[in-house]
Amino acid sequence: MSKNNDIKKVSQDKDAEIIIRQHRRWTHWLERNKVLGEGNFILTNRRLLFLHRIVSTPDVSASIKELADAPLEKVLDHALTLHKNSFQVPLSSIMQVGVITLFGFPLPRFCLEIVYLKGKKLDPHTADFKFITSDPAMMFMPQLFVDLGWQKAIRKAIQESGRQKTK
Repeated sequence: MSKNNDIKKVSQDKDAEIIIRQHRRWTHWLERNKVLGEGNFILTNRRLLFLHRIVSTPDVSASIKELADAPLEKVLDHALTLHKNSFQVPLSSIMQVGVITLFGFPLPRFCLEIVYLKGKKLDPHTADFKFITSDPAMMFMPQLFVDLGWQKAIRKAIQESGRQKTK
């Protein structure tokens, strides 16, 4: 009996949502040169999420503590509801991932650009993200390398999610 339960548990864990990569607190969501939001940028094996920064209140802290033992998918779904500007993009909706240059004063800057399909009509939308770090070890790493690392990780996650669907 316990052997069958272990097998079911492994197969459930195989389909579980996992975080592949994340950039905490210091991700700017951009439109042209305007910052639309600041928060966490998370890549999972199923979706890409931008969780807008929120002000912690006792209610928010209590709801987070209630989810301490919950599966990651449930925790991320709850986090999406905490701010109206948080959003998610399923990996299957992503059309293009690239690095672009935004020209601003005093120097141009690199940003990660995601083109994805949104809505019932599946209209293409674009979201740009700039990663800022407060980690002293990463301070002098050129922005281009950070963006290229994210681009590679997202493309690999899209390929892997496509393989899992066909298996």
